[in-house]
Amino acid sequence: MQQDQQEPDHENPGEQPDTQRLDDLNQASRQQVFRFIKAQLLTTLVLSAILLIFGRVVAYSSLAGGLIATLANVWFAIKVFRVKSTVAAETLLTTFYVGEIYKFIFTGAMFVVAFVLIKPISVIALLVTYFLIHMTPAVVNVLSNKTFDNLRDKES
Repeated sequence: MQQDQQEPDHENPGEQPDTQRLDDLNQASRQQVFRFIKAQLLTTLVLSAILLIFGRVVAYSSLAGGLIATLANVWFAIKVFRVKSTVAAETLLTTFYVGEIYKFIFTGAMFVVAFVLIKPISVIALLVTYFLIHMTPAVVNVLSNKTFDNLRDKES
């Protein structure tokens, strides 16, 4: 009799008991991703403005590299987060893989467009900024964790 009380209620087999928790985690992930994207965009703009001291070509090449990285991540985030968090894990994983493949294709296409349409271009500024912008989420994550740790230590 007690075993019957301990087993979960299976009257609604399609409904997961952790649906609210998954939605909360999905929302937190979405907020974190878009915080990273904002940081990437801001870093791109600031870096490009700073590089104006080396000339307009370097500045707009840097802007192009940063926008390539940022726009590819925006597209990937939109693709991934349009899927509900309650779908099967296989579906979610497939969405990530397909999104990543399309992100590579999108990135490659934007590089081709940049190299064909932007004349003159500073290849070094474009590529260095592209790679730096990809490091932005890691830096933001480390800084936000240190800030959180500092706040937590002050409260103790």
